[in-house]
Amino acid sequence: MTYVSTTSLTAIGVIFPVLAIVAFFIRALGWRQSMLGTDDVLIIPAAVLTVATGAAIVAGAQLHIIGGHSLPEITPVEQHQLGKFEYVFWSGHALAIGSIKLSILFLFRRIFKGTAYRTAFDYANWTLIILVVLWTVLFLFLNIFACGVTPASAWESLYSLRHDCIDTFAQQAGSAIVSWILDLAILIEPLFMISLLNMSVRRKIQASLVFLFSIFAVVAGLLRTIIWIQILIQDITRPTTKILAIAQVTADQEGIVSIVLFWTYVEVGVGFLVACLPRCAWLLDRISLGPASSGFGSLPSALALSKRATRSHVEETHSIESRFSAAKTESKAPPSREFGDDVELVTVIREV
Repeated sequence: MTYVSTTSLTAIGVIFPVLAIVAFFIRALGWRQSMLGTDDVLIIPAAVLTVATGAAIVAGAQLHIIGGHSLPEITPVEQHQLGKFEYVFWSGHALAIGSIKLSILFLFRRIFKGTAYRTAFDYANWTLIILVVLWTVLFLFLNIFACGVTPASAWESLYSLRHDCIDTFAQQAGSAIVSWILDLAILIEPLFMISLLNMSVRRKIQASLVFLFSIFAVVAGLLRTIIWIQILIQDITRPTTKILAIAQVTADQEGIVSIVLFWTYVEVGVGFLVACLPRCAWLLDRISLGPASSGFGSLPSALALSKRATRSHVEETHSIESRFSAAKTESKAPPSREFGDDVELVTVIREV
């Protein structure tokens, strides 16, 4: 018995879609205040796929396709059902994770790109975007055509899966490893850019906290990667297989697959919430959290890149730019960006 069961799979299959719908709705409210960007367009299929994948998890659990145990061995009927479920799930997973990653990366472009071209950020960001697109296309293709033009070989029997298809264990392990490395790079990129801004340490910490929520997606992706590596390197002829320090009966295919699907969907659900968080942060501007949050008050709208700037904010920005111009004229040296704590992050970003 493990923590993954029909109940736990049903729970995450309900909780994450509900949270995804709420986050998407809040983010959509912000579209009335600003122009749609590429990240906003990409979040739409990501939302659909996140909710659809959750519905599939719930349906699979309630139909006893996943979440149970195939002991003493899996039956032909169970093999067919589980194989078909995996075939559809992994194809949808590649599209969901790919669209979520791309939405986050294009959001970074809106926040950190500025007006300069061919910067180090441009090269790094476009490199990650290209890698994510390649990852999505490649592993979607491999998931669909793992057994060539006869996809039924993936679920007819374990023998046909091993002999008529590519090594799907190695394929999924490779997919998980590359995906996790990309997650790590996506986590580091905004933190590195914030560290370069000439703001106070307190402001940098406040800005970084929003992006540090990506750690949860990175951890979920790491656990999924470890599981696939464990399955790949262990001898399947042994009676038990260790999955995240828990010994599973090797013949229990349904139980092992259920653990993989559990952490995979946790990664999808958390990843979608992380993609929506910075753009949803503008809502915090309208919520009074008391004196304890006074230092955080201006940050959400900056991270959400809201276009509804107030007149006083515009005047403050022009005032800062005027001081820079005057300093340049007097010193005939490149202007330095010395910002006080009262300057919003979006003001700093416009100057970098």
